[in-house]
Amino acid sequence: MSVIQYVKNILSKQPVRYLISSCVAFAVDYAVILVLNSVLHGAAVFSLELSAVAAFALSSQVNFWINRKFVFRSAGSIPKELGGYYSLALASFCVKTFLLLELFVRVFGIPLAISKPLAEVIMFGVNFLVQKKIIFKKREKKKSGDEENG
Repeated sequence: MSVIQYVKNILSKQPVRYLISSCVAFAVDYAVILVLNSVLHGAAVFSLELSAVAAFALSSQVNFWINRKFVFRSAGSIPKELGGYYSLALASFCVKTFLLLELFVRVFGIPLAISKPLAEVIMFGVNFLVQKKIIFKKREKKKSGDEENG
């Protein structure tokens, strides 16, 4: 098996594509939160939260479009998928930021550079399953008789 064939085989697997997408989005999110928190620390009372919101705004857009086109190869309604994606993303963001990061950083004193990846890993599997089963779910084509009735 050639290297190219091996790479194509690996990339044909949806969980691998999801892992790649998640890593790209995480890299964007991680860089933005660390840089902004460093810049805002001491200048803003809620520097961690403000940094997390800005990082989320950018990385979630990156993640949605990669997931839609590369991971799930969806051709569904963009507004509907965006709505579903952001419902999940906002819920996940709140759990990560206001529960996990607050707990790890403020309660346990774990540095943000360690807490952020830990929180992401915790939410990784749940987010994949919800996106696969609900948000970017492949819709079965209706039979011609069903189209007239439905």
